[in-house]
Formats: sequence, C-alpha cells, structure tokens
Amino acid sequence: MIRQHHPRLSAVTIAALLAVLLLGFGLRMYKLDAQSFWYDEGNSARIAERSVPLIIAGAAGDIHPPLYYLALHYWRGVFGDSEMALRQLSVVCGVLLIGFTWLLARALFNPLTGLTAAALVALSPFAVYYSQEARMYELLALLALASTWALLVLSDRRRIGRRAFAIALYVLATAAGLYTQYAYPFVMAAQGVCVLIWLARARSNRLCDTLAYGLMNIVAIALFAPWLPIAIRQVTAWGVTPQNYDLAQAALDAYRWLIVGRTLPLEQAILPIAILSALVVVGLPGGAHWHEKAFLLILALLPFALLFVFKLYREAYLKFLLVCVAPLLALAGHGIVSLARLAAGRVSGWRALAPRRRTVLPATAGALTLGVALAVAQPSLNNLYNNPAYARDDYRGIARMIEADAQPGDAILFDAPNQWEVFTYYHRQGAPAIPLAYHPAGDAAVNSQMRPIAAQYTRLFVLYYGEHESDPGAKFERWLAQHTYKADEQWVGNIRLAVYATQTPTMTSGITAAFGDAITLVSAEIDAGAKVAGELVPVRLAWRALDKPVARYKVFLHIGSPDAPPVAQNDAEPDGGFRPTSTWAAGETVDDLRAVWIKPGAPPGKYGLYVGLYDPATGQRLPVKTPDGRTNADRLWLGDITIESAR
Repeated sequence: MIRQHHPRLSAVTIAALLAVLLLGFGLRMYKLDAQSFWYDEGNSARIAERSVPLIIAGAAGDIHPPLYYLALHYWRGVFGDSEMALRQLSVVCGVLLIGFTWLLARALFNPLTGLTAAALVALSPFAVYYSQEARMYELLALLALASTWALLVLSDRRRIGRRAFAIALYVLATAAGLYTQYAYPFVMAAQGVCVLIWLARARSNRLCDTLAYGLMNIVAIALFAPWLPIAIRQVTAWGVTPQNYDLAQAALDAYRWLIVGRTLPLEQAILPIAILSALVVVGLPGGAHWHEKAFLLILALLPFALLFVFKLYREAYLKFLLVCVAPLLALAGHGIVSLARLAAGRVSGWRALAPRRRTVLPATAGALTLGVALAVAQPSLNNLYNNPAYARDDYRGIARMIEADAQPGDAILFDAPNQWEVFTYYHRQGAPAIPLAYHPAGDAAVNSQMRPIAAQYTRLFVLYYGEHESDPGAKFERWLAQHTYKADEQWVGNIRLAVYATQTPTMTSGITAAFGDAITLVSAEIDAGAKVAGELVPVRLAWRALDKPVARYKVFLHIGSPDAPPVAQNDAEPDGGFRPTSTWAAGETVDDLRAVWIKPGAPPGKYGLYVGLYDPATGQRLPVKTPDGRTNADRLWLGDITIESAR
C-alpha cells in the first residue's frame, strides 16, 4: 500500500468536493419518507425505543449485534422517531462514506480520481438505497471504509501524529464493525490479504509492522470480547439452508447489485454493468499504481467471493456486498480519469489550447462522470424513487386501510415474528394487534391460541409474511380455513393480507344444483338479511364430486343485481385454497367456508347472493342445472341481501 503525496488542496477542489457531498446528501434525502418502513426497519424503530439494557437483551436474542440499535436509540432521542428522522442516521453514514471514498482514492491515486470516485459513490443506486433504510448496512460500509483508510494512513511512516490517529481509528472502526454486523469479518479478511501483500513488499520493519497489525486486531477483538460468546451462539445456531443455484448466474446477479442495486432488473442492467466493468478494466493494465489497483480489487472482490464460499447467496444477504461498492467505484473512477487524461492529452496537444491544460483534464473527467451517471445510475434511481414495483412493503398503507374501515370486534393477527413491531409503529390504538406463535408445536397449540381469538372477535385481518418459515405446514391458515369464513385476500408487496369473518351463517338455504357434469352443491348456509357497508356475509357451502373434476375451478360468490356487475364478490378456490377441485375424488364431499366483504362505498339496495364456478384459464363458467331441470344459467341464486346506508 503506497500512499501518494499531493500538494495542499485548491479552493476549486474543495468546492468540487463539497458539491459532490451535497449531491450525495440530496439524493439520499430525496423522498426519504415517501415509503413505509418495511419489516426490518420497523424492527429497528421499535428496538430503538427501548432502554439500553433491553436493547442489548433484544439483540442477544436476535441475529444482529447491538451497536446500530444503540446508535439509533440515541439518535432518536435527539432527532425524533419519524420515518425521516430514523432514516437520517443512514443518510449521514452514506454521506460520510462518500467522504471516505474521496480520502481513499485521493491517497491511492490523486485528487481528481478521489473526486471522480466520490461522485460515483454519491450516485451509486446501491449506496443510495441503503442510505434511505433504517438498518445497519450503510454504517457497516462506512466502518469498513474508515478502517481501510486508516490502514492506508499507517503505511505513511513520515507522519507519526497521523499514525497514532490511524491506529485509534482502525481499532475503533474494526471493533464497531464487529458490533454492527456479523459479515464484518469478510472485510477483515480482505484487509488482511492486502496487509500481507504490503508486508511482502516491505524492505524493512516487517516484523515490527506484522506485530503492530496483529496487536491492533487483538485490541479490536478484545473490545468485542464481551459480545463474542453471544455472537458465536447466534452464528452457529443461524439456520441458513443453502440454496441451489447456477454459480455464473448468481454471481452476475450479485454483481448487478454492486453496479445498479436492487432497483433495476438484470435485462435492463446489462449496459450499465458493461460500462462500469469497462471503466474498471481501463484503469487496470500496467503503468503506475498497480499495487493500489490490486489493493482495491482485493477489497472489492474477496468479500464478494466469500459470500459464495460460505454459501450465503440469496437476495436477503446481497446487501452485505455494500462493503465492496467504494473500492470497486474507486477503480472505476481511476478508469474515468485514465480515459480523460488520454482525451485531454490529445486536445491539449493543440497549441491553441495548451494554456488550458489544467482545466481540460478535470472538465473531461467531469463530463465522462456525468455520462456514466446518466447511463448507469439514472434508470435505477428513477425506479427507486418512482416505480411502485420496487417500493418497500407498505405496512403504513395496510394500517391506514384497516383503520379506515375499523369496526368494533376487529382484530389484527401476524403469523411472522417482528411483524407486530413494524405494524404497531403505525397502528398505536384501535383494533388489537396479536402476534401468532412462531413455529407452532402442532394443531393443538394452534387451536388453543385461535379458539379464544375467534370467540372474542368478529372480523380478523391476518398479515401473512414469510409464512413458510414462520408457520411450516400453514397450521394457522388451515385452522382459519376450517373454522372461519375467508372474505378477501390481496398482496401488498410481499405481504398477503387476508380478511376473515368468525360469525356463522344464520339460515340454511334449501337450494341445490349441479355445476357441469362432475360437481354438485348439496347444501348452503347463508347469512341473509340487512347489512351495512364494511360487514362480512358468511356462507358455508358443501360440494360433492360426482366424478373427478377435469379442471381446477374457482368458486365465486357475487352480491348484485341479475343484469349488472356485482357490488361485492369473493372469487377463490374452495376451503381457503387448500382443496382445489383438481384434488377432489369421486364421491367426496368438501366443506367450503367463505364470506363476501361488502366494502365501504357499496350502494344501498336489495341484491341477490349468487354462487358459481369457472375455469380461471378461460373464464368459462360451468353451466348450472337446478333440480327442476333448467340448465340455462351460469350461477345459482342463494338468497337476497339488503345493503343499508351506514347506521
């Protein structure tokens, strides 16, 4: 690691650096609170509300060390607990990351490369995204780069005072990195390889430098020692099931994150990836600074490789690669300056422009950086700010939607751990929020929790998230399908929101009919009478398969007039989706509990309640044959429902 020595910064350079920092700050502040907290951010917000002992205890029971939560705790004490205030801690870390990128690239190359690299990090969609999230990943990247820069300063033997500062910075940043995220050892491994190369090249003081480096790490680990037993327990008990994947495709996907973040699909990211990669390659061949280039390559690629070595590739863990962004973009910045120097050299060869050589190179580098920003960063940043497909899970919107239709007797259930934290950040009063047991032991445990809830509340809103991990076998959802009446289901991002009625129908309809050649409705219980908007109308259907159905049909319930679109409806597969018609056996009877949700705004009036089946692949409804032999209908009337104006 060879530090380059440069003259005192000019006013123009300082102004340019401030402009880059302001650009990075503006991009990170733009629409900072436009999106809801998602699952993990809500967890951060609620943990930070606790006292310091409870934060430490909570982190000990989680999979993250406590430093970020403690920092957020004190941050919210000063700046408040709004979405914008809590995310601004990451904004500050992101801006400091830009500053340290400038320091690193300037020390390795020159001030212009430092400015170019800093501008690329300021514009990096990956870095911007996690600067707008109330989580620890931007802090992780900042600490990684700060400790790396400290190692670089230590290679300058001529400034003892700065060496003392660098030692303190390295030790504290390394200890803080360990207390921030368990992926930090990947950074230490990359730094260790760089130091070994540096020591191998050193002509003197190898033993002294080796001992100094080892001692610094011993001190940093000693500072982490109080948490080390907890960390070992958490990491060894962390059940990460390795995924099967094509290595080349997975590596390309991870590299896409480094270049354009998560807000641009691979097919649209090919050109940005090619441009950034070309810039990195341009700055690599021969010439001066080959040790510096190797240094940055190791810092950028070794943590990337270790993600695959330890079989951690999955989308949820790609954010660990944020530590690779600054070294990679420093190389790209060097490539831009190399191209600019080539172009400026040709232009400056013209005698008329020779007096302006000092301005041609920075102007050319600036123009190239702008072009790269438009080609690489703009599409991804536009998606981040404006494309709903890339929005975080909208717990804020779900809370407002439920509250807008609030009724006495409502309850809100969560099948995943920590959903309660993020939801109750937005929902502080009103319907009770009830977390369901994580990994329920069996049907008896599910029944013991659900029966009192169903007996106490008339309408249940259930938020399903990661249910395959939190409730293997869908025990809670199966219980609800068999004991309550599902009225609605919709996806809000990665959250599935379902609504259930717990009240049973009040009357039995004597109407039966055959649907097609294989299915018969043998009984129907309905809740007829007067209803108001917001109410659920429970219906219990019993189907019998005369023969094995040839298709996977959906059942629909409509409330409406015979010759007009329905004012309320429920389209879903039987038994809450657990008994598709394609699984029915001849002679089998299937109970199908469902409800129709008369949503706010439904016009008052007297309407019919109709049932039918259709093939979702074609939209074709099954013909209905009633007991009197009529087959000229595609739905069956079960009774009348009167919707009254709100009381």
